[in-house]
Amino acid sequence: MEQLETDQAMMRKALDEAMRAFEAGEVPVGAIVVAGGRVIARAHNLTERLNDVTAHAEMQAITAAAHY
Repeated sequence: MEQLETDQAMMRKALDEAMRAFEAGEVPVGAIVVAGGRVIARAHNLTERLNDVTAHAEMQAITAAAHY
C-alpha cells in the first residue's frame, strides 16, 4: 500500500502542474520527474506562452531534469 500512496502523491504533484497550465491558458498537462523518491523536475505545458508546439510538459520536465 505504501507504493500506491507514494504514486498518488506524485500524481497529485503532476496534477498541480496541470492546474498551473490551465490557469495560464495552456492545455492542462503537467509532468514531474522523480529520482530516488524525490521530485527533481516539474513542468507544465508552455506551448501557447512560448509559441512552440514542442513545449509539452513532458519535454519541459525532461529538459529541467537534465540540469539536475
